[in-house]
Amino acid sequence: MDLIEAMEARHAIRMYTDEPVADDVIAALQSEIDTCNTESGLHIQMTTGLNDAFLGLKTHYGRFKGVHNTIALIGAADGTNSGWTKEGSEDAAATDPGEIALQQTVGYYGERLALKATQLGLATSWAVLDDAMSAENPWWTLAPGEKIVWVLAFGHGARPGGKHRSKPIEDLCTIPEGENMPDWFRAGMEAAMLAPTSLSQQPFHFTLHADGTVSARATEGLFAHVSLGCAIYHFEAASGHTVNWR
Repeated sequence: MDLIEAMEARHAIRMYTDEPVADDVIAALQSEIDTCNTESGLHIQMTTGLNDAFLGLKTHYGRFKGVHNTIALIGAADGTNSGWTKEGSEDAAATDPGEIALQQTVGYYGERLALKATQLGLATSWAVLDDAMSAENPWWTLAPGEKIVWVLAFGHGARPGGKHRSKPIEDLCTIPEGENMPDWFRAGMEAAMLAPTSLSQQPFHFTLHADGTVSARATEGLFAHVSLGCAIYHFEAASGHTVNWR
């Protein structure tokens, strides 16, 4: 399964079976986590085989069942994480540049891991754990200044996912007036439209400028900067083009 096929196959699955994840699959995921941590400066951590990997914590949206395996997306909002701060934002929930960079970086590398898990035959779902920072006896560790931003549940899904929903491509991007959309930009946008976003809001907008550069910004919506990071990863991976970001 290539990345485009994984984007099409990935769905938010919140119910999992008790079937263990094979050791070689766990090893492949850990290797990808190590690479992502090295590239990003994040402190992503994984646990497997727990009775309840969410530690009894409630999730911000959606009900989960049978979550035995989870990846915690952890980082610091002090500028030490690599990331993007695009043209501005309409996301009132995140205005600090360090927090914006953290959320976008978590989206980018978290989605990279979600697609890797999909390629390995697993189901996944993004989740926000309420009160994760005050959890008793957590399986993750936090260095000073770090926070757990999102988590990824993964395992063998107990049910299939639903259809992907999307706004029209014209609502999610802008190209120079009078020009046709280049094939590479369209491929990137079609992939970005498959990226996971909270409540399928797709709070992002990409712009192709006359000089061939591309900019992307978060628009108004829940967890918009995490969603933007997911969409940017999809766009880059599918465009088949070296994107010159503005």
